Amino acid sequence: MTTPDLLNTRTLRQRLSAGREALGMWLGITDALAVEAIAADCSLDWVLLDMEHGGGGWRDLQQVLLGWKNSTVPLLIRPPSHDQKFLMRALDLGVSGFVIPFVNTVEEATDLAAACRYPPRGIRGVAPRRVSHHYTKTDQYLASANDDVFVMVQIEHKTAVEHVEDIAKSDVDGLFIGPGDMSHSYGLPGQIDHPTMVSAIERVINAGKVNGKPIAMAVDDTPSAVVTRINQGIQLVTIGLDWMFLREGMNAQANATRELLS
Repeated sequence: MTTPDLLNTRTLRQRLSAGREALGMWLGITDALAVEAIAADCSLDWVLLDMEHGGGGWRDLQQVLLGWKNSTVPLLIRPPSHDQKFLMRALDLGVSGFVIPFVNTVEEATDLAAACRYPPRGIRGVAPRRVSHHYTKTDQYLASANDDVFVMVQIEHKTAVEHVEDIAKSDVDGLFIGPGDMSHSYGLPGQIDHPTMVSAIERVINAGKVNGKPIAMAVDDTPSAVVTRINQGIQLVTIGLDWMFLREGMNAQANATRELLS
């Protein structure tokens, strides 16, 4: 029997399995009504709420999930730490998955993936309150959660690059390259196009290909820059931030109007 896609990740998985790109966006706005307005007509393939650097807390996550509840686009979060209890609580609340920062060893990746799966595959405790529609779809959720939760780990340090082949063999669903922090770890701050960085990024991409794990990256640049990364083999790309699009759209409209008046 087919279970409902309560986490909205199956279309994303199918897209990635077919070798297609998946365009995402960072969420920084956490007001429920504003998030609801974004979700009402969202042509993205996934969105990512940053709780590591974005300043959002637990209450903000609740507001975002309430605003996003009618969307079929998967909502991932970047948690503030490796706290397994936090991951479990966020899953019970209804997030589709994670982009977990600074994962440098296969042991870390294995432990974090286990926190997101029920036994015998993992160690997650069973209490899927909100995500099971307040226990009205408990059986359906428990039957599908281990396969539907989407867990990516960030490869953003040279130590992670050194262990990336082993990390890619763990029970994670994807590898998310963090070029900014990675460049600092190599003593090349901001030099993303340096040969050392190019080689490191290629190594991560190759490890993903060998192990069937899609690669993600925050590009947040022009469409041509996004396409360049997609052609490089990075399937999941962020194309920008919500407040950045708001600011750019506002300024473009104002400037175009002033130009007509001049």
